[in-house]
Amino acid sequence: MASGGHTPQPPPSHPSPPSWAQIASKVTSTQETSPLYNPAILNKLKESTSEFIKLDNDTLNRARLRFQHSLFGKFFGKPPLFEQVKIFLLKKWENIGEVLISDLPNGFILIRCPNDNVLQRLLSEGPWTINGIILQLSPWRPYFEPSFTKLTTAAIWIQLHNLPIEFWSGDTLETVSSHLRRLLKIDELTLSLTRTKYARICLELDLSKLLSKGFWLGDDIHRVFVVVQYERLPTFCYSCGVIGHGSSSP
Repeated sequence: MASGGHTPQPPPSHPSPPSWAQIASKVTSTQETSPLYNPAILNKLKESTSEFIKLDNDTLNRARLRFQHSLFGKFFGKPPLFEQVKIFLLKKWENIGEVLISDLPNGFILIRCPNDNVLQRLLSEGPWTINGIILQLSPWRPYFEPSFTKLTTAAIWIQLHNLPIEFWSGDTLETVSSHLRRLLKIDELTLSLTRTKYARICLELDLSKLLSKGFWLGDDIHRVFVVVQYERLPTFCYSCGVIGHGSSSP
């Protein structure tokens, strides 16, 4: 006991510094606070300034050159967690080429390919899916704004059944495909007539719209009906042409 009969008081305690979890729990996400996600605030910001920064051609060309072999991706449906997506795709594509994957606003991902060959393979060998959800891929384009963009197209391989063999040339298949959607590639086995059960082509399709189930082809005298089958779609209804439910679903 100290002199004077007083018990010494313990030194004042200093509060422990907050943990990272405590700090993170108080942070509001960028999406919640950014004016980009509040149309009213964004419009006011646009109206409040006329400041404009003009870029010269050399600057534009250098900026664009960096992404000439890049793709944008977005899932057609609720996306899995980004880290899961990244691990899955890097594993899936390791035999195609080394790619770099990063996340963008609004659920988009950026895929940077080492060369055009890898880019074309990712486009033409899809569609790629995770847990049945299609990953839509689209070539990079200048001034792309992921925060305000909806991506509804995907590269899809289709089979043309009952297409007469004389129409399996590149020119004719290009003409036929132009009535469906934009042609990306024709299977080499189709062009060489190595496999002749059906013609196989890759199209850029808008998955938010009705997909063709078949079409008539011919001239003023003869007509044949060509059946269209889609490869590796998650669920496609051949009754109504809609992705998202099968023919037996309402």
